[in-house]
Amino acid sequence: MTLALSLAAAAPALRVIAEENLLAAWNDTLASFLDVASPERRELDPYLLQSTGLSPAGLERGLQAIGTGMLGKAAAAELRRPHRQQEDGFGLVVLPANPPGLMLQCLLPALAARAPVLFKSSRAEPNFAPAILAALGRRLPVLGEAYAAATWTGGDASIEGRLYSGARLVAAYGNESTIASVRAAGPHRLIAFGPKLSLGWVGAHADVEEAAHGMALDIAIFDQRGCLSVEAVLVEPAIAPNFAAALAEALAELAPDLPPGRSDTAERAGVRLAREDADLRGLPWYGDALDAGTVIIDSDPRIRPSPGLRTVRIHPAEGVPTLDEWNGRLQGIAIAGGMPAMIRSTFKQAGVSRFAPAGELQVTDAAWRNGGIDLAAEFARNADRESKLKRSLDRVRDRYGDAFQRLADD
Repeated sequence: MTLALSLAAAAPALRVIAEENLLAAWNDTLASFLDVASPERRELDPYLLQSTGLSPAGLERGLQAIGTGMLGKAAAAELRRPHRQQEDGFGLVVLPANPPGLMLQCLLPALAARAPVLFKSSRAEPNFAPAILAALGRRLPVLGEAYAAATWTGGDASIEGRLYSGARLVAAYGNESTIASVRAAGPHRLIAFGPKLSLGWVGAHADVEEAAHGMALDIAIFDQRGCLSVEAVLVEPAIAPNFAAALAEALAELAPDLPPGRSDTAERAGVRLAREDADLRGLPWYGDALDAGTVIIDSDPRIRPSPGLRTVRIHPAEGVPTLDEWNGRLQGIAIAGGMPAMIRSTFKQAGVSRFAPAGELQVTDAAWRNGGIDLAAEFARNADRESKLKRSLDRVRDRYGDAFQRLADD
């Protein structure tokens, strides 16, 4: 808690940083970490490769996908936005193990809002956040006073009780158990980026070869460990067989340049089970080495998460898909061959926050809002003022009862 309080104390100094100085520190730091030849990146890479399990090419491709769109004019536009934290206090961001570099998507909004933040790094990947924050602090010392990263075992009430209750905002990424643990700690305000998956969509007019090569990238980047990694593809039935064969070939061709990273026993077992299930059900499938990609043509329209290792199910689909069980659990759609407006609307209603051409789904920029949430605005919200207003409204409701409710309904 002492660290969090020291971050909160830096809020006044953070609010008066000149925009051009903040932008220069951000651009210089991020450019350094995107340059594999820079001293800062060379020092970090061995630790990051070990903790993420990605191949060197996979790590490089992934960091470029997340970071390149956050440089230059895109970053300047974010830092110029009007949202500013006006009162003292700190935010808390709970980071996942994968994908590396995800913290950039909440760090830039925090900088834009001039909001001090403590980042909780995953024990599985404790390297990226402190390295970036230390580099920012070297370039602009006040940032070293307002932002920090720490790692501890989740669920430790002696650490988290006061931290979570003291934070102005908690933003948490992770699986269902992580989100449940954070919610149980009782933060005042919680934004939960829970587990989500992304899909591909291939329309009747798609160029099959082009669509396959684009979709292969969206499957391979981060080895399907990110919320924008494609795990299943909905395809016009007439071209589904040709697309599946082309996608398997595209994944095989991609593997030498973008090799899969380290896999564990559970992932390998999951792929074997998927292949055996396809055999038992008489479904066509393609694939050689377990970690180089498996493509299954599945007549069952129900979407299932991939076991990983570049395994993807092709679902022949006509018209609007049934997504009831996936409402709020979908993140992005990689599109080839166009998507009818009605189907796009269905996906948006199911919570999809990103649509992009196949091959570009994971290449985000500073303007993308994960889950449609504007984090800069959330960091800047005056929680104390809102709390006081709510208490005032509650007093009025208690005093005037039914009359207040009728007024509120009107």
